[in-house]
This record gives sequence, C-alpha cells and structure tokens, in this order.
Amino acid sequence: MGKKDSITKSYMGNSLRFADLFNGYCFAGEARISPHELKDMDSASIVIPYSKDGAIFPTQKARDVLKVLVKTDGRAAYCILGVENQSEVHTAMPVRNMLYDAMTMAEQINAITNYHKEKHEYGCSNVEFLSGFHENDVLLPVVTLVIYWGADEWNAPISLRDMYPKNIDKTLLQYSPDYHINLVSPALLDDDVLDFFKSDLREVLKFIKYSKNKQRMMELVTCDPKYKSLDREAAQAISICSSVELSIPEGKERINMCQAIEDMKADARNEGRVDAQLTSIRNLMKNKGWTAQEAMDALMISADEQAQYISMIRHTQ
Repeated sequence: MGKKDSITKSYMGNSLRFADLFNGYCFAGEARISPHELKDMDSASIVIPYSKDGAIFPTQKARDVLKVLVKTDGRAAYCILGVENQSEVHTAMPVRNMLYDAMTMAEQINAITNYHKEKHEYGCSNVEFLSGFHENDVLLPVVTLVIYWGADEWNAPISLRDMYPKNIDKTLLQYSPDYHINLVSPALLDDDVLDFFKSDLREVLKFIKYSKNKQRMMELVTCDPKYKSLDREAAQAISICSSVELSIPEGKERINMCQAIEDMKADARNEGRVDAQLTSIRNLMKNKGWTAQEAMDALMISADEQAQYISMIRHTQ
C-alpha cells in the first residue's frame, strides 16, 4: 500500500469522519448517522471466478473502509457502509465498485446459509433447503461512497452505461442493469455542499479543491479560523493529497496551516539559497583551484554553515 493510500485509509477509518462523510453526502449535513452506531467490519472479500474447465481460482479483494451501521437496540444491523479511496482517476470504477458491493452481498448470503446449517435449520420447504436462504431472511443494503482525493475533475465514467458503446440499441439497454458510483470529488462540489461536512473533512476537501489556485488557497487558510488549529492527521492528508509539502512539526497534534505554509516557503527559500551557495563554492574550487575552505572563507560563509557544505561537497565527489 502506498503512503497516500495508507494515510487516506487511516484518515477515513475514524468513525467521526466516516459518519460525517455519509451525513454530508447523503443527508445534506443532517446528523442521521452517529459515530457510536458504526462498527468496523472485515474489509477483505473473497470472489471465486471459474475457469472453462471448472477449476477454482480464489481471489481476495480488500475494501478500504467497511463499517456496519447498527440502529435501534444496538444489536440489530441496519446497513453496511463502505468507503473507497481513490488517489487517481479509475476509468473502470463502476465495474470495480459493483464487484465490491456484490461480494459484500454474497458474503451475507454465505453467512446466513452457514448459520442455518450450524443450527440445523433446514427451512420449511424444499426451496429454502436448497438455497439456504429462507423466506424471512433479509440482506443489509450496501452503500459505498468513492472519495477522489485529487484536485482535478473526475473525467472517467461514473456509471456502467457511461462505459457502453454509444450506438447500442436503447430498447436492449433498458434490460441491462446499470450501476452508478457515489462520487465525492472536491473539484465537482460547490463550497456550500462542502460546508455540509462538520468534521475536518470539510477543511481537507476544500484545501484540495483550491490547491492548484495558490491565491485562493491562501485566502482560504487565512480567512477560515478552522485552519489555525487543524488535527495532525487532517494536515497530513492535506499535505500528501494536494502535493503541497507542508512543514508539520514532529509530535505536534494541532497544526496551524498558515504557519505550516510559511515554514514550507521558508524551507524552499533556504534550500534555494543553499543550492546557490554550493554552486558558487564549486565554481571557485574549479576556476581558481581553491580548497573548499578557501572558497567558503571568500564567500564569508559562517562557521556554523561550513560543516554542512563540506558534507554536501564530499557526498557528491
């Protein structure tokens, strides 16, 4: 798993953010799902495709984050919620997501069938006995949201029908099932929609949205007080997803984004100054035959910095 995938998976594994994502996207910010109603599920799924000769090739697919929503008495499961993190646009996401959801459904069937077998419950009819799924059994609906953590627009299909040939017969098409992904893409969401989110997910997605517009990005972090004290995990998600290499101090749990950006700029300026000085030292050594020490003395480089330059010169020789 890449660093970006690891950080976004950990970030969205937090139940408060997970609940906020679904409340913001599905219920326009209304708090219909509480974090304490969410229980972690095993995100690994098994799909068993068959070859022409009947041989079985088990394949395991791991979902990013999967939780079951528990309502009423705290024991009755209500719905299965999933999040798929995309650091890059996926041109076949409808098929991929449909497969994940179908596997989650199939696992429910297997669990119910195995439960009946363990309890020696063979059903009230031959139909129930053969299928293992009884008349009163139910499936939990599966709702999956896809988060695209990029600043660009999602320019790939969002439904199966987007992937079909354009000239397909419309009459036939109505008999073919469609599957539509629920896409959360910062570039495609208006600010008032992003404001539906109540956790720091709002700040993360807004920053990503404007990360390519430096002026708008600075206005955002300067004018919005929530960026003055942002959770460390949120700041890390911003840094890696927006490709803005923020300066995040070790051990600090709350990050001032304005300060982090200024520190990043200062680091870049210092790096540029060091590169320029190093070039000057090398030019003097080459053109005048001086030692590194003589070149640094001529450039009036402080004693504190000289050891750094000596090390850099030796490293590249």
